[in-house]
Amino acid sequence: MGEFLAILSTYYMCSATAAIRPMAGDELAACTAAYETVKVYFIKDWELAPEGTLARFAQNQQGYEGFKAWEAENADLVSRMKDEAAAEAVFGAAY
Repeated sequence: MGEFLAILSTYYMCSATAAIRPMAGDELAACTAAYETVKVYFIKDWELAPEGTLARFAQNQQGYEGFKAWEAENADLVSRMKDEAAAEAVFGAAY
């Protein structure tokens, strides 16, 4: 779970950053990878269907719904992580 929370922290940092400024190409690529990793974490079948298939679309939907359910179940942690990400995006790591 620790590795997941680290990636989730990156995901929230990406969201907070995108809310205040455009991201550079390398940032965007890293954020896209973080989002995909978070979503895949909640896919029950670890064998992913090929990209662009209906099966992969269903897996992506399952992953997103699983993630949103996890966020709802862990609302206090999510709120704290989002607040920290927003502060870091605005003020930097030494806020």
